Amino acid sequence: MDKLFGTPDEIADDDLDMLYNAIAPATDPAGIVHRLAEEAAAEYRTLNCLLPDHVQAALGATREVKSLDNLPPSKLRQIVDTLSKPFAGPVSDPAFAYRNRGRNLDAEDQGIINELADELREDWSADDDGDEGRK
Repeated sequence: MDKLFGTPDEIADDDLDMLYNAIAPATDPAGIVHRLAEEAAAEYRTLNCLLPDHVQAALGATREVKSLDNLPPSKLRQIVDTLSKPFAGPVSDPAFAYRNRGRNLDAEDQGIINELADELREDWSADDDGDEGRK
């Protein structure tokens, strides 16, 4: 596996998820790691030892998040960074074709984006006008 894809710590998160889904689609790798880390943490606690950094990191990274209300800003920044990374997709789809191009747009592309932005502004202003009429 390492010769094909590199070591797991070198593989991008999305690629690692796709690899796990291909190998074992019914398993939850984060859940398995969390369960193993909990078992290791329990063992360390019974020995009255401090948790090693890697066990603590595994528990923190795989903890299930049920609400974003109490998350620290660093975790929220990590979520935003993960969501804003470029991702692969079919180039024939305009959303994917534009996303990975960087900021250099030619005049035609910029015109299309400006038209779409104007259309969106019109839709929003129409929604705002409709809401005021109902009040």
